[in-house]
Amino acid sequence: MNNNTTVSFTSQRFSKSVPFSKTDELLLPVQTADEILTTEWPEPVWAVPGILPVGLAILAGNPKVGKSFLALQIAQAVASGGVVLGQKVEQGPVLYLALEDSARRLKVRMKKQSWPSGLEVEFITIGDFLEKVGYLNSSGWDLLARQIYLRHYQLVVVDTLSRAITGDQNDVAVMTKGLTPIQEIAHECNCAILFIDHHKKVKGESMDAISDILGSTAKGAIADTILGLYRERGKPGAKLSIIGREVEEICLEVHMDQATWCWQLNTANDYVLAHYSDLLEVLKKLGGRARTCELAKAVDRNRGTVHKQMCQLEGLGKVKKEGKEWVLLEI
Repeated sequence: MNNNTTVSFTSQRFSKSVPFSKTDELLLPVQTADEILTTEWPEPVWAVPGILPVGLAILAGNPKVGKSFLALQIAQAVASGGVVLGQKVEQGPVLYLALEDSARRLKVRMKKQSWPSGLEVEFITIGDFLEKVGYLNSSGWDLLARQIYLRHYQLVVVDTLSRAITGDQNDVAVMTKGLTPIQEIAHECNCAILFIDHHKKVKGESMDAISDILGSTAKGAIADTILGLYRERGKPGAKLSIIGREVEEICLEVHMDQATWCWQLNTANDYVLAHYSDLLEVLKKLGGRARTCELAKAVDRNRGTVHKQMCQLEGLGKVKKEGKEWVLLEI
């Protein structure tokens, strides 16, 4: 048979014969195995290295366990190029959809976390979303996608999923249709889109960050990364279970630091290394003695925040207070 011969075939799927020629172009955008194996693919882009890569992510937990505080903490770290959960974060713009909070409540929480001025974070609060944006599986999706394209966000937080996507949360088709285009835009724009969601009632002490998500299994199936925050009522300690396509499956022991209203790693050495090593270095350069105001100026942080951190360093035996000065105990 020469290349110009036209053939046809029929099948149960097609009611009519489909003619084609051997000279027709391929219809599917295929890649060969060799192309995949020999291409130097770029490393994954991370909003938080080792914890939150580019793509669609869900942070879930029981009500009032501190999910929103963790999301705000991550947003601040990304916008400032700071540190969160022991990881140094690359700076980038952030969009935060606070769909259960007013601007007043956000201000209270941000002040508790000692947010500095000038961070490139933009908020949409509870009153404006439905009126000016709309559900993300309806008219709001086009507006959000366009905003992400124009602003080049490194992180988008949606708090919460149930306030952003309408319909039956238990319906696989509804959740798949609502989340799939959001996942696609996240990868296309190298953006991490983090949804805050809830856990269903968990029986026993077992933790499964995927199956514990409230509603349809489609949520966990579509999401690239799942973070499950598990905390007993009345206790500061918690576990953050992380699983995903790009991350190693890990479970971090964390606690809510009441001085900074931020989640911190439990291990004292990791905690100090991740969050306070710059203060210790500055104190060493200043001859092992300095006032809080000098340290705050050197690390470009709020004086109150530095004071709280130095108090925690004192509790760990790294420094001591003599009069108005901090004294380094390990040089």
